Amino acid sequence: MGVVVNPSARETFTPRELTDAYKEYEKRGPQYVDAETGLRAATYRFGTRVLLAYEESETGVVVLIHPRSQKNLYENVKPQSAPQT
Repeated sequence: MGVVVNPSARETFTPRELTDAYKEYEKRGPQYVDAETGLRAATYRFGTRVLLAYEESETGVVVLIHPRSQKNLYENVKPQSAPQT
């Protein structure tokens, strides 16, 4: 099983915290499993910070990500107004 650490997780968590979360995921497996999509995931709390670990169903790679990175994806997207009728 391989692991990928998202830049947001690398900036937010110490190498030790990332390692501990990955080892815990390997040991106990996912907390959440979606039978339809095959998504397998677990969350880990370090104080007020949350780390999400999910496993790519096709490759088996575990991705460690800090949820705020999803916010960053949409940060520069401006909402479009609905057309006037």
